[in-house]
Amino acid sequence: MSTLAWIKNRHVVSALIATPILLNCAYASAEDAAPATVAPAAAQAEPESPHSFTFNLGLYSNYMFRGVALSDGPALQGGADYAHSSGFYAGTWFSNIDKEFAAGNSLEVDVYGGYAHTFDNGLGINLLGNYYWYPHNKKLDGESIDTFEVSAAISYKFLTYTYYNALTDYYGAPDSKNAEYHELKVNQKLPIGDLNFIAKVGYQDTSGLGGNQGDFAIGLNRDFALSGTGKPLEGFNAGAIFTRTFDVESQGFYTADGRDLNAAKLTFYVKRTW
Repeated sequence: MSTLAWIKNRHVVSALIATPILLNCAYASAEDAAPATVAPAAAQAEPESPHSFTFNLGLYSNYMFRGVALSDGPALQGGADYAHSSGFYAGTWFSNIDKEFAAGNSLEVDVYGGYAHTFDNGLGINLLGNYYWYPHNKKLDGESIDTFEVSAAISYKFLTYTYYNALTDYYGAPDSKNAEYHELKVNQKLPIGDLNFIAKVGYQDTSGLGGNQGDFAIGLNRDFALSGTGKPLEGFNAGAIFTRTFDVESQGFYTADGRDLNAAKLTFYVKRTW
């Protein structure tokens, strides 16, 4: 089984930028009866914290990575993120995976950090370092499949281009350092039904290992809240994404019983961020 089946992408993380708080002061009217007095100033508003923490948890019908079904079935995924108003951020994320993909490992944990900034003209940048950790430490031919990958993204309005580069051997494959992935992504709010449209195309270059391939995805999702007798429970998002690979240079990726992991897939999910 090719080690290239263990490729994993990073979910997008956005740094939060704090906005200034306008402070209001109370004053006495000049028409007040003598002797004139000045009313005490209203208590100063608490400054907005430069720190923010968010958490997310989701259930997916498949864990898709660059066109390959890494979980080969339902996946529970979640994470925790910290962001500073300066643009720096860090976080961790997990997902179950199929043992057949990753030398017997059934859990993936990503630990990452980076810097994101949006300029006044709407141009955004995002620099990220991500360590893909497999805590069961199952090895491939004696080599760890843990991988460290860096990425640089540039975005404008609804369009984002991201370049990825592995600074270690790629998932235990010998001499695979500097494996690259290029991704162009569209994320656009639609004027109907509060729907979000997403699409992407990518290409994996595995440094001459013979497993290069392209992939594309297209889907719709929608933010929503759960209503009840009390305050609505917000932060939910649900959607469906169709993925497929193309220009596959190797024989593709298959399970032991012959299932094609490169086959076109329609993935459904629901998640919550709070």
